[in-house]
Amino acid sequence: MKILLVEDDALIRDVVKRGLEKEHQYVVDVAEDGRTGLRMALEAEYAVILLDIMLPGLDGWRVCEELRTRRIQTPILMLTARDAVVDRVYGLELGADDYLPKPFDFSELLARIRALLRREKPYKAKVMHIGDLTINTATHAVTRGGEIIHLSPREYSLLEALARSEGHVLSREAIQYRVWNDDNSTSNTAEVYIGLLRKKIDANRDMKLIQTIHGEGYMLVAPIQEVVG
Repeated sequence: MKILLVEDDALIRDVVKRGLEKEHQYVVDVAEDGRTGLRMALEAEYAVILLDIMLPGLDGWRVCEELRTRRIQTPILMLTARDAVVDRVYGLELGADDYLPKPFDFSELLARIRALLRREKPYKAKVMHIGDLTINTATHAVTRGGEIIHLSPREYSLLEALARSEGHVLSREAIQYRVWNDDNSTSNTAEVYIGLLRKKIDANRDMKLIQTIHGEGYMLVAPIQEVVG
């Protein structure tokens, strides 16, 4: 399984690469600057991208944004010394899937990587329709009213889970543990991603598909349905 590490700190590159390859049988490609990392991510397929923010040439935010613009859906874990909430939210809005502040423990990094990789699930239906929202579960393509909607892998997995439970509530705990298989996120992670998803799915539309059921969680309903609760 191949991982791309984009990091300009030689010590961190060496420790992460050696740790993942020696102990956990991953193949790790490395890039020392943002432009090289972007090129490598576009030219080869990776299971996960570990992306530093403060990079020479092209910072990690721009790399992340460019990859999502080009519909590269590889999970991105951002590594950075910038631990402010505004920086985390900005990275998530650009399409990152997770955020790990420096300095970090190698075991935590490994847990985050494993959480990002635990997302493959066999589904029979390939295309789902919720009102004018269409979700292709084979290609992960999403449209609403014919308009293409670009989602990060974690945003997509959340949307698909909501769609498969159409008309039923998904609690924050169910999203975190059953949808993402993630026991490392903070308690408000689901709320943050619901907000990001709403901006892409419901913004500037009269009919809102994503509903908050206070005290319970979230649900996806077609416009013709009545939300009770």
